[in-house]
Amino acid sequence: MHRLPKPLTLLLLSLAALSLPSAWAQNETPQGLRLAEVYSTHNSLSGNFANWREIGFRGLYVAGQHLLAGEAATMQRFNENGNYLALRDTLDLDRHWYGSLAVGAGDGASYLPRYRIDGFIHRKWLDDLSLVTSVGLGHYRAPDTHKDDNLSLGLSWYLPSSWVLQTEAKFNQSRPGPIDTRQYFVAATWGQAGQTRITGRYGWGQEGYQSLGADAFISRFPSHQTTLTAQHWLGPRWGIRASADRYSNPFYKRQGLQLAVFKELP
Repeated sequence: MHRLPKPLTLLLLSLAALSLPSAWAQNETPQGLRLAEVYSTHNSLSGNFANWREIGFRGLYVAGQHLLAGEAATMQRFNENGNYLALRDTLDLDRHWYGSLAVGAGDGASYLPRYRIDGFIHRKWLDDLSLVTSVGLGHYRAPDTHKDDNLSLGLSWYLPSSWVLQTEAKFNQSRPGPIDTRQYFVAATWGQAGQTRITGRYGWGQEGYQSLGADAFISRFPSHQTTLTAQHWLGPRWGIRASADRYSNPFYKRQGLQLAVFKELP
């Protein structure tokens, strides 16, 4: 059985990756645990595929100049149980630049990575630093012989009217093949932290490889995904979030709902 390199294994077990705000600023941020969240997801699939279920925990932890975002999840997809751990570290380099490195691994479930590594460098532009560009490289290794290498180019714009606009293009090469594919997304967020935030996201393009459970996979196919998320603070430091998601490819359609409760620490 293939084993992860020991340093990577230790890093993964220390915490688990939650996507971060694209322009995180760590200046004057209190140290320690800053956010804790628990969530549950349920998806129904067409094509006689069984429903998906998932529960997980997420957290944000500040250590010096490092923002650590972790996730631990257990799930069932395609009649196969799986567990996933991930960790992302984001570090301010100076006033205009910051970087992030994320690692994650599954427990051998066919639809989870044996391991994955993603690194990004971000640059803030304009006088108010409201425009952020990103370049990222990623590597994904499946439990079987499949692997992906990708390049991502992203743009985020924080408007003064409580709007955030985002877009990204990902260029991926899957092996065996090779199979070259491209994926894109656009997203818009309205609202403010401490009140209500609403985000709409639409993604499209092609996928090079996807597992459908043990000994089954599909490759080189188009897909579309639409997600609507509403986050509402019920108190000064806690609230709920609900996400509705719809995904489709030529082989099946999937739609689901995720509910989360989060708590910000003082």
